[in-house]
Amino acid sequence: MTKARILVEGMIQGVGYRAFIKQVARFLKLKGLVRNLEDETIEIFCEGPTEKIQEFFKRINIKGKPEDFMSVNVTEIKCFWEGETGYREAWKPYKRFEIDYGIEEMDIFQESTLEDHEYGKLYFSNFRSELKGFKENTATDFQSMAEKYGDISSELRKFRKTIEKFFDQFLKERAT
Repeated sequence: MTKARILVEGMIQGVGYRAFIKQVARFLKLKGLVRNLEDETIEIFCEGPTEKIQEFFKRINIKGKPEDFMSVNVTEIKCFWEGETGYREAWKPYKRFEIDYGIEEMDIFQESTLEDHEYGKLYFSNFRSELKGFKENTATDFQSMAEKYGDISSELRKFRKTIEKFFDQFLKERAT
């Protein structure tokens, strides 16, 4: 077991990034804390096997769209391993991986509400990206359908003329 202090920079506050951090850490079975700092960075303290913490780095390094203020976009991650300069112990005790909202006394309902709010932001941000892709794909799909529909319409007109000729011929033959 090892410990690390991690500082993350980028568009990471106000977009649900801490909730994402918590999910990744819990998935990897890491313990620790995450909090926003006043300089708009995020500080993470985590504890677990070295290879799991290294995997954690990879998973939290999200590259969004820098021009989109709702997109999570990590620009830099600094890691300070236990014993290195820049390493500090966790700022408060923890039992599992937790988000520190900076509120001393919080009941389970308040904590759950804040966390759900962060997940909502993250989900909304991802949903916006999916919708944009859907919109672009739909425009392409409709263009393709219009081209195919044009072909179908032409074929139907030809078929209609053939049927009309056949029907006219049939009626003529029947009348005689």
